[in-house]
Parts: sequence; structure tokens; C-alpha cells
Amino acid sequence: MDDRRRAGEPAPWTADPILKKYFFCNSFRVLDKVSQFIVTDVIEKGSQDPVELVFRVLLFNSFTKIQTWQLLDEELGPIKWSTYDRVKYDAVLGNADFTLYTGAFIKPASRFGFKKNFQNHLALLENMMENEMPYKLLGAPTLADVYEYIISFPGMGDFTTYQLMLNLSYTNVLNFHPNDFVIAGPGSISGLVKMFGTSFRHAHADNPDFAIDVMRWLVDTQDEHFLRLGISFSKLGPQNLPMDVSDVEHSVCEVDKYCRAKHPSIKGMDSRTNMKRVYDCLRDLSHHVYPANAALPKAWDHPKRATPNIREGPLHVDKRYEVARIAKHRTTETGVREFLVFWVGYPDSDATWEPELSLMQDAAVIVKEYLEEHEGPVLSTSKAKTSKSKARSK
Repeated sequence: MDDRRRAGEPAPWTADPILKKYFFCNSFRVLDKVSQFIVTDVIEKGSQDPVELVFRVLLFNSFTKIQTWQLLDEELGPIKWSTYDRVKYDAVLGNADFTLYTGAFIKPASRFGFKKNFQNHLALLENMMENEMPYKLLGAPTLADVYEYIISFPGMGDFTTYQLMLNLSYTNVLNFHPNDFVIAGPGSISGLVKMFGTSFRHAHADNPDFAIDVMRWLVDTQDEHFLRLGISFSKLGPQNLPMDVSDVEHSVCEVDKYCRAKHPSIKGMDSRTNMKRVYDCLRDLSHHVYPANAALPKAWDHPKRATPNIREGPLHVDKRYEVARIAKHRTTETGVREFLVFWVGYPDSDATWEPELSLMQDAAVIVKEYLEEHEGPVLSTSKAKTSKSKARSK
């Protein structure tokens, strides 16, 4: 369909009634409309300084909506971290007369104390930039390390972290082999269940990483399957690039969606049979021009991307905690002074009692300021909510 559309052939570019009616993503993630916009308008327009590149990608990734980016660019452009002013961004976004987020990809906002979703997303963006994310990314030894770093921020989950990594991979800040890393999202796991059946379901239950192994196998054997099925598959760009592991993850999600309409009796990880997004090819053509040749990231030509660098072993997630405020203190039966700590980016229900020694190592100034300002009675009890775990393995 994409080849026919780019060749200027008339819609609908397919005889398949399901592909005609419903919205599906491209087999190659980079060819999706939003990804193309990220490459051409977010990344390759503007300064190529790593700080500015990462800022622009983080900003776009906060909303993943072209219209929102265009509004910010029109009102505040050129978009730069060096001239970023939260008050101005808040005003523009707060006065927008349209939905800031896409219906298909709304990210839950971290809780930085603001009422509106976009305000908390701006606070998260600032948190990342002030943590010198561009330089941390440039110095990362593997994509697994990049994942562990990004997911440590408040509000970043498996899926949102991986999607941000893919968008950053279109820049020259992350120069790694395209098959170095993948996260199997819920849609791709469900698609693999529909493709391989009970045997996959059982293997995945025993080993959560089995889905990644299967996707790597599909990458390695894709030509065999196209030949076996009689599919003349169009590869990517002038170099005829095959699907990489992110494309396979992307595509098996679409298998899951297609099967809902074509084979509703085949169950994946859930029982959904509905299709949310109806596709209007004529409306699409009136709103978007598809050039004959898609834009591929210039950063993909970097020589470092030719050499695989897969880090073995499990992922280790260590969530990042920053003290927002201390509410009160107490002394336990063992004589240890503890403080009730509220954390930046987390709800009040996640507040924890932390021992003084631990806090003095990481937040001594805040502890001292609290003790100077609060001379109230010290609570004494042994019934304490223990410190929340700051790490988990995957």
C-alpha cells in the first residue's frame, strides 16, 4: 500500500476490505507519518547540537502530535532548550483550542504537583534535561544502559521508554546497531500468541524474554518466510534494508489488530475484537502529501551502527527519586529518627518513612532546612511504612 501511494496511484491501494477500512501502521516504523515528521521536522530542522536535538525529541515525544508541535513552533519557534521558558510554553499549550495529545498514544503524566497533564510533562522534560540527559546518552555503552537510565525517571514505563529510545535513535545521539535492543510490548506479545498459538503462550509464561527471542528469530529468518509465503516484500530505502527488531515488534502489533477483524475467534493476550480507528484514505490524502521517497534518518549512516553491541543479562530498573518535601518526623522504638518524605513525580500515596542517615547522604540540605523550620513534637512509634523499593530486575 505504501509503495502504491508513494507512486501516485489512486486510493485505496489495496483490495483487502480490512486494510481499506481500518487504520494500520507501516511495517517499517520509520515510514509511519509521525516518525517521518520526527525525522524531517523535529530532528533535521534546527541545531544538530546534542543538547538541542534531545530537547526537541523530548518535547515532541511528550505529546506525539504533529499539530501540537506546529503550534509551539509557530508561537515560540525556533524551538530551543537555550531559550526555553516554561511560563511561555504553559501559556501556549493552555490556550490551545484542540486536544494536545493523540488519541492513540496518551502518556500518563508524572505527578510534579501541577493540575494539568501537559504541565507535568513539561516538568518531566525539564527534569530530564537538567539531569544532562544528552551527555548521559552520548556516554552510554549499550542500548540496555540507555533503557535503564530513561526508565528511571518518574512516570516512564516500559512502553514509553522504548518508544522514546526509538525516536532518539533517529538522531546522532544514539549510534547503536538497530538490532541491539527491543522491548516486547503488550500488543506484540498478543500478536505472537495469535501467530504461534498455545506453544508460545506456555513458553512466554515460563520465560518473559521468550517473546524477544522469537522476534530476533523472525528478523534473522524473514527472507525465508517471505519466500515460503510467496510475498514480494519491499525493503527499506535505496539500500534495501530488511526489517530490524523494532520493525518486527511494530509489525506483530499490527498482526494482533488485523486478526481482531479477520479472525476474531483467535485469542491473544485478551479477548478484544474491536478496532478503534477507522481509516479514511481520501481524508488522509487531503491532509498529508506522501513523497515518492521516504525520508530516512541521516544518522543511520554512522559507522558505529554497523556493529552489534548487545549487553547480556537481565535489565535492572532503579527508579529515580528526588525529595519534594519532608512532612514530619518520628523516632522508632530502636531510637532511629525517620522522616516522612514526599517524592518528586510521585503521588502523595507513595510517600515513605526514610531513616535520617540515608537522607543525610542524599538530601542533607533539605533535612537541615526541615529541622530548622519544624520544632514540633517528635512522633514515637514502631508501626512504620517501610521505605519503598527503589529497584527491580527485569
